[in-house]
Amino acid sequence: MSDAQSRDEERAARLAAQRKAWNDAHPGYYAEYRDRNREEIRRKNREYARGQAQREREEKERRQKGIDRAKAWAAEHPEERQQARERYKQKHPEEYKQAQRDYYYRNREAIAERRRAREAADPEKANEARRRAVDRAREAGRDSAWSPTPDQRATYRKRENEARRMARRRARAGLPERQLHRVHAPERRHNDVAADAFFAQKRTGEDVARIRAQDEPTPPDLVQGLQERSENRRVVREILAIADEYFAEHEVELRARVAEVSRARFRGGMLPLDVYTEPRRHALEFASRGYLRASVASPTSSLTVFRWLTTDRAKRGPDISL
Repeated sequence: MSDAQSRDEERAARLAAQRKAWNDAHPGYYAEYRDRNREEIRRKNREYARGQAQREREEKERRQKGIDRAKAWAAEHPEERQQARERYKQKHPEEYKQAQRDYYYRNREAIAERRRAREAADPEKANEARRRAVDRAREAGRDSAWSPTPDQRATYRKRENEARRMARRRARAGLPERQLHRVHAPERRHNDVAADAFFAQKRTGEDVARIRAQDEPTPPDLVQGLQERSENRRVVREILAIADEYFAEHEVELRARVAEVSRARFRGGMLPLDVYTEPRRHALEFASRGYLRASVASPTSSLTVFRWLTTDRAKRGPDISL
């Protein structure tokens, strides 16, 4: 260390010690100063912020002008630009690679969006370019050394065997071969763009008339059958909702009545009633009163009604006690 550096360090240490001593002797000076000059401090801060923002705007405009000039020169002199780039690349290979990496990370989203747009515009060309890149990597010895694990191999073999079994089963059943095929991401994006464009375009009156003329009207009997089934399902839902509420309120009473009738039938030599489904059947009959389509909610009318009637039996299991 030179004498000049030693003297500078000693002077800096002495000034720091003096500043610390003065601050310790006047602990409230800075707070009082801020209180006395608060408006002036705020004014200076605003002026500094405005000046800083103006300097940043000027710097941004200056850089943009330089970029525009460089782009204009490159457009007018493409060969000279390419030669200058090659000279810089050969003279500074590491700096060139680092600049490429920095540009990629700064504009990663824009680059990916441009690539997706190119692939969507021509997916076949994108697939061909990807295959050529793979071939070049293999020729250069950069082929991936990845290999599947034993568990992965077993999984692959299981899938292949299952696919072969399904193919044999389809052949024995006389069904056609599987028509599904793999679609890569560029082709999917191309299809999505085409579909969006097709459904987003506005149709003229002539187009609508032509489309309607291509379709045959639905037969009236099918329309009537659909309306009939829809109305029946609506009635069943309403009746089951009423029956469920009625059964929840009168379950004890209904079960006691069914048990009493079952004992009387048993004493008379007849089979007893089902103590699980019979109370729900009484609730279903009560809920069906007043409906013109009450027959659609009979125990044998649909699987939905049957499941509702046998809910208790499914939960509790068989029981033959009276």
